[in-house]
Amino acid sequence: MSDTPIIPPSPYIIREFNDRGTLWLLEDPALLQEFLRILDASLAEDMDFSQAQRINRSFIAADLQKQESDLIYRVPYHSGESAVLVYVLLEQQTRTDNLMPFRLLSYCNELWSAQVREWKETRQPAESRRLYPVIPIVFYTGRERWDEGIALANLMDLPSPLRRFVPSWETLFLNLQETPPEMLTQFSSAIGWALRALQAERAPLEELERVLREAMAGIEGLSEEQVGQWKRCAWFLIQLVYHRRSSSETPGLMGLVRAEAKRSKFHDEREEIAMQSYAEYLNELGEARGEAMGEIKGERRMVVRLGTAQFGSPDASILVKLESIQSLEILEEIGLRIVKAKSWDEVLSDL
Repeated sequence: MSDTPIIPPSPYIIREFNDRGTLWLLEDPALLQEFLRILDASLAEDMDFSQAQRINRSFIAADLQKQESDLIYRVPYHSGESAVLVYVLLEQQTRTDNLMPFRLLSYCNELWSAQVREWKETRQPAESRRLYPVIPIVFYTGRERWDEGIALANLMDLPSPLRRFVPSWETLFLNLQETPPEMLTQFSSAIGWALRALQAERAPLEELERVLREAMAGIEGLSEEQVGQWKRCAWFLIQLVYHRRSSSETPGLMGLVRAEAKRSKFHDEREEIAMQSYAEYLNELGEARGEAMGEIKGERRMVVRLGTAQFGSPDASILVKLESIQSLEILEEIGLRIVKAKSWDEVLSDL
C-alpha cells in the first residue's frame, strides 16, 4: 500500500466543482493518461506519462479554489524521442462557446510564445529550437447540446478556395452528458468511474446510489500499484455528493462510499479513519453549509414562484430536477429563461 496521503479538496461549497474536481483528479499523470485513453487509446499508449512534467502556468491547488480551468503537461513521446504538450481545457459553463476554436488557437500561441521566450533567455542554439506539438482536449460538462465542431473555419463565411488559408487542427472533445456510460468505463479506470459518477450527479437518489456502488466496484479492478488512483477516486466521490447533492442526502451518500471503501481490497485503516473524520467534519459543517446553501434555496424558491405564475405549478419531475441544481448561476439563468419561455419543459430542456 502507498503511504502517499491524498489531500481532499476544500470542504467549502465550490460552485464550479465539476471542473475544479476533475482537474484535481487529473493532477495525477496516470489518471490523465487514462482520461486520454478514453478519447484516443493508441495515442495514450504512445506517450510516457510516468515522465510527464507539469507546466505550471495555472496551478490548481488542492483546495480547488483557483479560478483557472486548464491543465498542461509536457509528456515524452515514443520513449523520449520527442515531447508533446497535453492541454486540457474544462468548460463548466452551461452554454456552448462558438469562440472555442479561437480561444484554443490563442492558448496554443501562448504556449509556443513561452517556448520562444525560454529559447532566448537560455540562448538555445537556433538549430535545436523546436516547438512542441499541442494536443488540445476540451472537456465539456454543460447540458446544452454542442453540435458544431471545434474548427476555426466555423467562425468564418468561407468560400471553398479560401479554406486552405485557415489554420486547422484536431481537438479531442469529451461531452460528458452525451458520452455513453460504457465509453467512460470501458477500461475500468479510476478516472472513467469518477466521470461516470459526475455524469449522474443530478440523477434521482436511487440511481445515483447505484452508480456510486458500481463505481466503487469498478475501481476494485485496479492493481496494488494503482492504490493512489483508487484513493483519489474515492475521495472524489465523497466530495461530489457533498458539493452537488442536497444536505439531506449527503450523510447517507457519503456513508455509502465509506462503506464500499471499507469492503475494498485497498482498505487501509488509516484511510478509513481519515475518511470517517472528514465525513464527520463535513456533517458538522451543516450550519455553515446551510448558510452557503441558503442563497441557492432562496433562488430556487423564487424560480418555482416565477414559473408557477407563468406556466402553472411544476410537476414532481420538474421539482426533482430543480432540487438537484446546486449552482446559483444556473438557477439565476433559469429565472431569466422563464420570462421568455412558454413551458417548464422549454426552460429546463438542456439542464
